[in-house]
Amino acid sequence: MSTLIQAPASMFRAILFQRSQQAIQAICLTVVTLSLMLSVPRHAQAQPEGYAIGINDHVLYRNNAELDTTLSVYDDSSTKFVRINIDWRTMEPAKNTYNTQKTAALDYYFQKCADRGIRVLVSIAYAPAWANGGHEQMGWPPINPVDYADFCQWFVEHFAHYQSALGQRTLEAIEIWNEPDLCDMFFRGYDRYAPEAATKYAQMVKVAGGRIQTVRNALGANDILILAPVISDTHNVSWKTTGSWIDAFYAVQNVTDYYDVFSWHSYWMNAGSTGWLPPELPPCFSTTNQQRSIMGKLTSPLTSEIWHRLVANGDHLKPNWCTEIGGSAKSATPDHANRYLSFAEQQTHLTDIINVLHNESITNLQRVYWYEIFDEPHLGSSSESTYGMIALNNSNPITYTGTIPVNTADRTPKPVYSTYVNADKGTGTTTSAFFDDFNDGYADGWTAMPGTWQLVNNALVNPHNANTATCTLDFPYWTNSDTSLAIRFTDPWKKAGVIARYDGSQGYYLRLAGNSIVKSHKLELLVNQSVVVSSGLNDVYDLSNFQTLRISVIDEVNGTRIKGFINGNEHINYLDTSMYYASGQLALRAEPWTGTVTVDDVTVTE
Repeated sequence: MSTLIQAPASMFRAILFQRSQQAIQAICLTVVTLSLMLSVPRHAQAQPEGYAIGINDHVLYRNNAELDTTLSVYDDSSTKFVRINIDWRTMEPAKNTYNTQKTAALDYYFQKCADRGIRVLVSIAYAPAWANGGHEQMGWPPINPVDYADFCQWFVEHFAHYQSALGQRTLEAIEIWNEPDLCDMFFRGYDRYAPEAATKYAQMVKVAGGRIQTVRNALGANDILILAPVISDTHNVSWKTTGSWIDAFYAVQNVTDYYDVFSWHSYWMNAGSTGWLPPELPPCFSTTNQQRSIMGKLTSPLTSEIWHRLVANGDHLKPNWCTEIGGSAKSATPDHANRYLSFAEQQTHLTDIINVLHNESITNLQRVYWYEIFDEPHLGSSSESTYGMIALNNSNPITYTGTIPVNTADRTPKPVYSTYVNADKGTGTTTSAFFDDFNDGYADGWTAMPGTWQLVNNALVNPHNANTATCTLDFPYWTNSDTSLAIRFTDPWKKAGVIARYDGSQGYYLRLAGNSIVKSHKLELLVNQSVVVSSGLNDVYDLSNFQTLRISVIDEVNGTRIKGFINGNEHINYLDTSMYYASGQLALRAEPWTGTVTVDDVTVTE
């Protein structure tokens, strides 16, 4: 899977080219170029949008028998995406000392999820007393963010190896903390929405996010995503004109470089004179009734609220995931004054959310995680205990007086559960705009100069020659894209690579150079025909065998970000502030006198 933060489906529709079934009937001998392309391009086709619907679940305090029941419910509901909370306090009771019982249970859970192809998003939060200044109460941040980064590193290193039978990583993402804007509850020591708390949190994001980036790169696990700022209540923190929590967060230099996905939470509230309203539906979309509508705030036309802040800081280009949304229900009768929906309203709420996701009503929205799969009886008689899709007794109205293990509970699905079970939950996968492995014996769509690139043994091969050899994918023009390909050299001192946004002569050129023993020498990025970044590779990669070369090109607020990877390891990260190339084609290039270069398995993702 590509590690590119996916663009929203509303911005980029997948384009697949359907190969023509006709042979070339005639070749004009006077043409200047040798065209490897058939005259009929592949037709555009709609593809899966990459969205997904998941659930929240609190698995950390369950034993294996309870986890088996949990997993059977996942099976029954066709659940493939789960968000779990990891309480740092429980997992690391002393520095570098980890809870072996909980670790073993999590190993069991991750393996069972891997067996099922379930992807797990992990929210890591709440510092132990040894790290927070001696506070036993939940919700305190660490005094030193390095301690939090250390724990995140341990977690990634321990759990990153779990994969499905298809090679899909079970640990999909790490969310940095939980609802840090609610400082009085989850980032203690500050007033709720305090800007100084946002500054402290942003600094922690840089330290922990940077550490996770380093670790995932070292593990070859760059598909593990990083989520922030996990805001709970943009109703209050982000709609102010100046001085809000989110403004202080963004004021920390380069903080957005340290996470891949903008994450947030939303819960229904009483909204104006109309009483209960799902937050994503009218009149909450109106600009006069936005106090309780985080979803509306993430819609580009509503520029007076959070959207312009996302644009100003580049987060509008990232996917956004709503990692908690839901409503509590204990009976068929609503009790809005005490924060309860009716069963029917809870069910309608999930239906509305699914429709919003499917209809692409929210800019960049890719994921929604319903809160939650099971009720939480240990939370007692408050509305906090009945957010689940499944009650853990059959009382009516639902009431709880203490903990009920899920494996011994009288599990009673609420109406909302049937909506979830029957929903199109999506795949969460990237949509490939183009893929060619040349296994059909054709290279349609590729154009090369005579005597250069040609199809040999189901791959594109450029032989040794005295000229620069460029091969272009003729259609279409891409802007934000991620391109990967398999490449190998057969002779020493080779230079070749891939060009994004190719304009007919140049573009963002990621060039791989070999040395005298056909090992990696360096990776370079050329802009306007000049090397702007060079990364030494010190014989790390054997270029006589296929290596995966990848270039990511994404427009940001202050320029175009170009990243270069080999086998998932990032070696180039450059911001072109001139934004020299707005869009262009994909091209392969081999330098003059370069020995034979072979390219295969070309994938472009938008």
